[in-house]
Amino acid sequence: MCPTNRATSGEQDDLALVREFQGGSERAFNELVLRHRRGIFLLAVGMLGSTDDAEDMTQEAFIKVYGSLKDFRGDSAVYTWIYRITVNLCLNHLRGRKVRSFFSLEAVEATMPSRMSADEPAELKEFSAKARKAISELPEKQRAVFILRHFRELPHAQIAEIMDRDVGTIKANYFQAIQKLKKKLGPYVHGKE
Repeated sequence: MCPTNRATSGEQDDLALVREFQGGSERAFNELVLRHRRGIFLLAVGMLGSTDDAEDMTQEAFIKVYGSLKDFRGDSAVYTWIYRITVNLCLNHLRGRKVRSFFSLEAVEATMPSRMSADEPAELKEFSAKARKAISELPEKQRAVFILRHFRELPHAQIAEIMDRDVGTIKANYFQAIQKLKKKLGPYVHGKE
């Protein structure tokens, strides 16, 4: 089965669970939570830089989903809708803190797949730490777009739907994030640091 069919099947499964929940099945909601909790948590960690805040935001997102699910009409994919709720909650949380959010190394480890083993060269580990720090310093929306595109591997159109922006804005945010990362990491990559 090709990935597109799996995604479509997953979307249909999600929608079936929503319909079951709307018919009174609490089990269906629990299944939705189990299917999407990890992705939502990783998104929140990436945006907030704190596993504690991400836990709270994940819980808050699912509380909001629970309260709104009876009215879900299916205008978008269920996971897109849940991601949008999570992104908005995280952005509101960051605005409320009024301080720049920096990733802790532990939080970044959770969002960035580590392909390094303990015997990897020190330079590679150092570069990885610098990359994590550079990502954490991106403006909130650029960071969200970068995480959704690069780590969650979502297409621009889905990110636009999640963030409730047009595709051109999402592409611009992603391009700006990439340029900032190149600028910060370029000297390190080219051996000038």
